[in-house]
Amino acid sequence: METQTLSPKECAEERLFLRALIDLLPDLVSVKDSAGKNVWINHAKLKELGLQDVKEAIGKSGFDFFDRATAEGFQRDDEQVIRTGQPVINRREKVVEPNGEIRWHLTTKVPWRDTGGNIAGVMSISRDITGQTEAAIKLEEERNLIRTLIDHLPDAIYAKDANARKIMANPADLKNLGCTAEADAIGKTDFDFFPREIATAFFADDQTVLKDGKTVINREEKAVLQNGETRWLLTSKIPWRDAEGNIIGLVGIGRDITEKKNLEAEVLRAQRTESLGRLATGIAHDLNNTLAPVLISVELLRHKLQDKDSLYVLAAIESSARRAADTIKQVLSFSREAECHRTAVNLCHLADGVVRITAQMLPKNIRIETQVAENLCPIPGNPLQLHQMLLNLCVNAGEAMPDGGRLTLAAHNFTVDAQFAGMHGRVGAGPHVLLEVSDTGGGIAPELRDRIFEPFFTTKELGTKNVGLGLSTALSIAKSHCGVILVKSEIGKGSTFQVYLPVQPDTAAEKNAG
Repeated sequence: METQTLSPKECAEERLFLRALIDLLPDLVSVKDSAGKNVWINHAKLKELGLQDVKEAIGKSGFDFFDRATAEGFQRDDEQVIRTGQPVINRREKVVEPNGEIRWHLTTKVPWRDTGGNIAGVMSISRDITGQTEAAIKLEEERNLIRTLIDHLPDAIYAKDANARKIMANPADLKNLGCTAEADAIGKTDFDFFPREIATAFFADDQTVLKDGKTVINREEKAVLQNGETRWLLTSKIPWRDAEGNIIGLVGIGRDITEKKNLEAEVLRAQRTESLGRLATGIAHDLNNTLAPVLISVELLRHKLQDKDSLYVLAAIESSARRAADTIKQVLSFSREAECHRTAVNLCHLADGVVRITAQMLPKNIRIETQVAENLCPIPGNPLQLHQMLLNLCVNAGEAMPDGGRLTLAAHNFTVDAQFAGMHGRVGAGPHVLLEVSDTGGGIAPELRDRIFEPFFTTKELGTKNVGLGLSTALSIAKSHCGVILVKSEIGKGSTFQVYLPVQPDTAAEKNAG
């Protein structure tokens, strides 16, 4: 195909046409030689430079109009195009204009070649994108601000798509999920992290939001974490909509209220125990007054009756009366916080005595093991009461293993930190001794764990020696020593009762120094 040759007049007309077209463009257009000097610019570029005539820009470089940093940026791109012969496409650049105003340009630069194909310089075109860029920067700043707030809030905050899959999770939520990085949670559902029963309840709430567009506000949710810990969350979920109002997901926030729930349960338990204690004390005193004449009469009759059958009946009466008296003592012991003589108690010696008595009381098919540290800090308390507390826990553990098993008594020094103290209101931060009584019995059903310390509550059959005061008395003694008893139990895997008791002031430091 032959190339049409234009006449000089036609060439001039075409040049004028192209010049007029380029001058009408709002974009900044310029041509530079290989030394970075302007060869030609359009009207938009002329206006940017603050000049009246194109001739004022010809032969000058960016260093003649812009600050050094801006001009050096232009120069680097120009030299790259000339050196490589490759264009620079849509480079976003920050420009300090000659008038000092800061603008943002989207710039493309290509080689300018002569008739022989050799690179003679650079042609560039820049579009002012200041408005879009500043809006994008502001949006990014707002997004960073919001994300910073979300990541540092103690509440669990997350977002899910229309299929209830996680698309965002803050550190508090990742902790509940058992994840160390957000990437480990993205794209997964609650069924990947929680037991099916709990995940199903979460999913039902999600569907209320996603399908019906309703909000879920302050719903109390039970969550069993990856480590087996049970936490309570106060959760709200709202629809997440696109610009047209369509629901594309949900946003949720969960506040951990475990400490509040535990405190409420403890207050309720304390109120219930106090009420029962008052009732039990009144009844116990009446029974005590009733039993006193019976026991006195037994002694009198023993001196008067001689036949074997009468003495046998008398012994039975005395045995039953004394059992009743012992029960009354337990009732009075648990229902009052009597001021007893306190001294520094060596729990190593106390534990040895409890083990000896327990071994005599429990069946031979129960093996007793001890793991008591030798350097236990002394406990300020009443040795008789602490002995009773530990003995009650050991007897309770033995009764949990009717077919035999292993009872373990352990004790070691333990420092309660602020986080642990915050989770368990009655425990103060600082040095403690941790006593643990573990059994390999059938475990305690979850619905019974909040009741086991109630006075007179027992799962044993009526008519047995157990009257349901062993654990309530142990808890009362622990509280009177500024301690607390926590329970860990799993069906089929036994139970562990943990007693946290504060140590004698200053002795922990002495132990560490020694």
